[in-house]
Amino acid sequence: MSLQLNPSSSAIINKGRWLRLFLLLIVIAIALYLFSDYKGPGTIALKNDKVFGFNCLRTNDLVVQEYDREGNLWASRGMKIYMLENGKKEFTRIAHVPTGLTLLWLRDFTLVRKILLRPECIEMVVCNSGDISALSAGKMWFLKKGEKKFSATLHLAHYGFGDQGVRNDGILSTGDNTVYYGEYFQNSGRQEVNILRSGGIKQKWKSAFEFKPGEIRHIHAIQRDPYTGKLWVCTGDADEESFIAWSDDEFRTIHKIGEGSQLWRVCQLVFTEDAIFFGTDNGEKEISGIYRWDKTSFDLKKLESVPGAVFFATRLKSGTIAMSTNRENMANETDDKVRLYLTPAKGSTKVFECGSWHHKKKGFWFKYAMLRFQRNQDSQCLAISCLNQKELPDSELLIIPEESLIEALGKN
Repeated sequence: MSLQLNPSSSAIINKGRWLRLFLLLIVIAIALYLFSDYKGPGTIALKNDKVFGFNCLRTNDLVVQEYDREGNLWASRGMKIYMLENGKKEFTRIAHVPTGLTLLWLRDFTLVRKILLRPECIEMVVCNSGDISALSAGKMWFLKKGEKKFSATLHLAHYGFGDQGVRNDGILSTGDNTVYYGEYFQNSGRQEVNILRSGGIKQKWKSAFEFKPGEIRHIHAIQRDPYTGKLWVCTGDADEESFIAWSDDEFRTIHKIGEGSQLWRVCQLVFTEDAIFFGTDNGEKEISGIYRWDKTSFDLKKLESVPGAVFFATRLKSGTIAMSTNRENMANETDDKVRLYLTPAKGSTKVFECGSWHHKKKGFWFKYAMLRFQRNQDSQCLAISCLNQKELPDSELLIIPEESLIEALGKN
């Protein structure tokens, strides 16, 4: 005797099969998307646009790092490193920085970065040889040019929730295989703080200079003056912890040009042949501003008062100096706007309003609104990653030629 299914039972079974097949296809599609997102696109195209009144090239979800000596622009997306070859209009994926056995690999997924509002996942520098040093998940990693696998060279002493290890301007390649980085962490106990140096074939790290316990809180910037070859360090945060200093012997000794107040709490220096320019990282209305320190006379002159803290600054090829102010609830802030300050090679500083602060409510999702620049200078374009602004997706990358900035300066 055979068992016969009535038409309605057969339809239910077929419907169940189709539903399972549909769900399977959904799971496969999601898995393929996640794999593709984790790996990252092989190339990322740029498009012509006009943003904040500047003609520029624009693309999404890239955090600017630096230009190399060939004029190539380096940027990151999650733990992936991309390069824009000089003269081209698309980024190429170069490398994938490891995270070790940590959950920080999840930040390679776009959705995770968007939920956490944390697009700045790595900091990296490239040497003239093409070798890459990168900070990821509490370790320094090294990739020799032509090779595919990173090797861990250092486990950071201070890294974790609230301790990012190094600021974006606190890591420096001096051109050869020597790399410096300055320790940046909360340091509530005021422990010793180090400038570390690596070099040689195996990129071994050692302390180049140690600030004694209680001397400073952390290091904001490590930079090299391209005109003199001197190395510079900026520290913070309290009055007695803030200073700007230089060294001409690889940090065996340092020499301070100013200290002891919030005027010297600085995150990045800009070098010219005759002077050093900087913006302050404080909320004091009378002090906060853009300053010029003369290399010969040692005179300090305030050029402009600014509402907010200056984290990012650079000088472009023809001499235009760019600085940006954050929104982070400092006392000197007057509104929710981040601002771009441009000082031409000849002329006075002019200000441009840009995006407005997005996630500003105190709590887990609180984040500064910023215009992040390339960490080095003398490039032909200003590269900006727009962070936490209402008008643009987070980490939208703008590449603005210097001639476009000069044109805007003439109209402003």
